[in-house]
Amino acid sequence: MKSRSSTLLVILVLQALLLSAAVAKGPAGPKKQCWCGECTSWSGVWTCDDLLTKCAATCKNCVPVSTGKGATKYRCRDFLPENCGCKIH
Repeated sequence: MKSRSSTLLVILVLQALLLSAAVAKGPAGPKKQCWCGECTSWSGVWTCDDLLTKCAATCKNCVPVSTGKGATKYRCRDFLPENCGCKIH
């Protein structure tokens, strides 16, 4: 009987470890990746400063920027996800 209770205890401990690992990992949904190289923060809101030849199709707020040589580049002014890790400009 003692070996049966210790086996049950081991199983319960292993299940608790698996559950805590799953909770620590977080939800298994798609994560937003930081696609920005240089960014600026204003009041805790981060935006991207990268100049692009065109904005990505997923960009909702694409702003034209004059480069001074008659050419126009673009900046995506969508808010960046938290902990982006881009270089502060």
